[in-house]
Amino acid sequence: MSGESVLSLREMLHGLFHYWDEHISKDGAWWILALDSVLFIPLIFAVFFYPMAVLAIIVSAAVLTLGFMGLRRLVHGRR
Repeated sequence: MSGESVLSLREMLHGLFHYWDEHISKDGAWWILALDSVLFIPLIFAVFFYPMAVLAIIVSAAVLTLGFMGLRRLVHGRR
């Protein structure tokens, strides 16, 4: 395997950001959102390698959210 056929991470990110330059302005919040989207790639890989842990996190977040919403509705209903 020759060294010219393998792209480095730096070259891939440079190509990706150069592509984004045509579509996203660096002046607004869209640029920050685009950079943050790169950080979701390891989270997507975590789903493949640790599916039960990710499922437990999603279920616990849903239970906490529904519990908070129910408690909030209960408190506001008594006022």
